[in-house]
Amino acid sequence: MKNLTKNDCEKYLQYGNLTQPFLEKEYVLNKVLIDYNHKIKENKNYTKIDALYNWIHHCMDEKPQQEEKNNVKFRRTAKEIWESGFASGCTDYATLFATFARQIGIPTTLLHTAEYNWVRGLQNNENQPLHVGHSFCECFYEDRWVLVDPTFRKIEKKYNSDKITLSYQVSKSNIYIPYFRGLDLGKKQSVREHNEIMDKECIGLQL
Repeated sequence: MKNLTKNDCEKYLQYGNLTQPFLEKEYVLNKVLIDYNHKIKENKNYTKIDALYNWIHHCMDEKPQQEEKNNVKFRRTAKEIWESGFASGCTDYATLFATFARQIGIPTTLLHTAEYNWVRGLQNNENQPLHVGHSFCECFYEDRWVLVDPTFRKIEKKYNSDKITLSYQVSKSNIYIPYFRGLDLGKKQSVREHNEIMDKECIGLQL
């Protein structure tokens, strides 16, 4: 997967099928700036990215019933996620974050990844009952691209776009292989459809 450049900024200020704006830009910006302006006085490292994903988490219920999560996973637009009041997982958080970030002028991708050992098992034809991956965003902020994890509220300022090694752990792992970058997933998918696409994209990845 090619590295992003400054020339990619214009593309990632656009909106996808699942990331159409639904709140007023001024409303979103105000929510971000209230927190940012307050925190920046205490912490010089606090960014508008921090303020945005903290606001999203404040508005989302992280503990709905698992069955309800499974029924909507990969199936909703940003508007539908927001109006439901809960996120089914990392892709929902990344979808919301990308929508709002672009709205306030931050070029943002949705980056789908697969866990390194899972990819290795897939390529070795091992029987794996679960698909293991994680959704991130990439933001052009302060004149460079950074990796953002809206779910765990982390920013990695230096990362390898071919093999991401995190400074923290997700699902007992910290190494992830990107296999999709876009404005969003492009269309609503069932879990089965999502997993089939993931298999197809990951089988030929270079580790």
